[in-house]
Amino acid sequence: MRLFRRAGGAVAAAVALVLGGGTPATPAPAASPPAASSYSVTVGDPVPFPHPTDTPASPYLDKDGTFHFQQSAALYGASDPRTWDFYTGRDFDTATFDRTLSEAVNPANPLDRNDDTTWRCNNSPTGREATYAPSGSGYAQKNYCDLSGVWVDPDTGDWYGLVHNEFTPQPFGDRLHYDAIDYAVSTDQGRTWSIEGHVITSPFSTGRGDTAAFPHQTYSYGDGDQRLFVDTASGYFYVYYGSRIVEKNGGWKAFHEHVARAPISAKMAPGSWRKWYDGTWSQPGAGGRESNMVPADSAHPTGYTPVLGEYDPANTGTVDEQVAAGKMPPTSPLFVMNIAYDAHLGLYIGEPQAVDQSGRSPQYFYATDDLSSQKWRLIGHTGGYTNASWYRWFLDGENRTGSTVVGRTFRSYCAFGCSGDASGEYVDVTIDSAAPAAPPVDGDRAYRIADGAGRVLAQGTGSATTSVARATGSDRQAWFFTPVGDGSFTLTNAATGRLLGVPSTSAAGRAWGTRPTVTRERASGPTVGQEWFLIPTTSADGACRTGTWRLVNRYSGLTLGLSAARGRHAETTPVRSWTDRSGGPVGGGRTADEQLLSLTPVGAPAA
Repeated sequence: MRLFRRAGGAVAAAVALVLGGGTPATPAPAASPPAASSYSVTVGDPVPFPHPTDTPASPYLDKDGTFHFQQSAALYGASDPRTWDFYTGRDFDTATFDRTLSEAVNPANPLDRNDDTTWRCNNSPTGREATYAPSGSGYAQKNYCDLSGVWVDPDTGDWYGLVHNEFTPQPFGDRLHYDAIDYAVSTDQGRTWSIEGHVITSPFSTGRGDTAAFPHQTYSYGDGDQRLFVDTASGYFYVYYGSRIVEKNGGWKAFHEHVARAPISAKMAPGSWRKWYDGTWSQPGAGGRESNMVPADSAHPTGYTPVLGEYDPANTGTVDEQVAAGKMPPTSPLFVMNIAYDAHLGLYIGEPQAVDQSGRSPQYFYATDDLSSQKWRLIGHTGGYTNASWYRWFLDGENRTGSTVVGRTFRSYCAFGCSGDASGEYVDVTIDSAAPAAPPVDGDRAYRIADGAGRVLAQGTGSATTSVARATGSDRQAWFFTPVGDGSFTLTNAATGRLLGVPSTSAAGRAWGTRPTVTRERASGPTVGQEWFLIPTTSADGACRTGTWRLVNRYSGLTLGLSAARGRHAETTPVRSWTDRSGGPVGGGRTADEQLLSLTPVGAPAA
């Protein structure tokens, strides 16, 4: 017997130049991923992961640079665990259970605890609407809720998270329940939480025994098992989530995949979320219709199920009968997919749960160049490394703290249903391509880095500090971008030959507002704090590239910003697509323009 229930979600030398003008570097048009045969996937030996539980682990960094990851479990029996767990340490390899945070109790309500979320779930917006299972059921509560996916607000430092709910158990006398997604806020770094409201909910009824909504053999399980992705390029949250079609008095039979998004500036608020439906972001997150996502290929050129082929509870027949008749899609190969931006490929990559749950399936990888259109194409799989892949997440193997941007080789984690029926492990995965992302800059030329107001990044005179100034043509204002070889770059000052970076031996180098310095490269090569990802930005709707870039430090995951504000110069801060107007000490009046950088070549190419 497996420990947790299957429902998911709830248990590199610079050359000084005579500088001149130039044309800013613009991103090459994004190309669709080549055919799968153009890619190769190499897999390392499995390494145990000692902390698996009933959700993926969600890593994040607090405003002071402290590393955390969070996961949850909510089991059904009266005495079973229902917890929101937190881990902390230098990185993923050293993180241990954070007892202080995981066992924190709300001083205003001793029943509201991280180590027992029963009261919190039952009194949440979804919990208040839920009903208890019939007498004698194995479901002791009316709602089970898991925090899964945390983001820290750059304005306030507050923690936000998405909450997976499993509620109203056994709605038709079966053994299952409904799903929905809420959001929660913590103003004290995770000690206490307030579940604020619904963000993504079913387009169908979630009422007990609602035979008017579900008159025949099937019903929809609802929306849940979310995977949160914070997109550096567009300034949007993207959430990949699943639904299931259940046969009354039976079990789930067809698993469908969906996606919704919201501007990060809206901070997960209800009403800001839009579901992907029939090729547009046209439906509200709460109650809106949603398309089932499928791999884009010759048979499915749009990458989603046509509207007339979607599930309709008015149709009669079992799941198998409706699938055979084209009245409902079968299980999607993209079900509950987690994603990351692969800087080596210049593509977003995703890894879903295996359709074949026998444990004999390889892990499949998909890619897209554009999150605004969601056309995911198969690019390869892990071959002889097989699993059932219940819960997955990516991790950059260099910083070991970030899942948003990865390089050529990255970690793919698994919790439960792993290879050889292991409970938790990761493997190093390398995806290579016959056509990886072309470097957007010429390594033989220096570039002026400027923000939206024309301020440029410079090395300080006679010191290792950086400064922000108006362009003068000084070689201290010019930088060489040298590919590391895995999708990241070093930035070398043209005057001194020293590298731009942040300290990478403590959390302080990851703290918000850290000022980058210019230091020598080690004989062994650059530190992870001296490596940068160059992310092309997209328009507000996420549909086209703007000709500006964000420079993301690999160690901290923070974005380079240039400011002339008093007490601030060049600094690294969280991704921002809006202006902070709070006047608070955390956001500090920071703007999006400070992070949207142009790269202009200066002088002639080096000989």
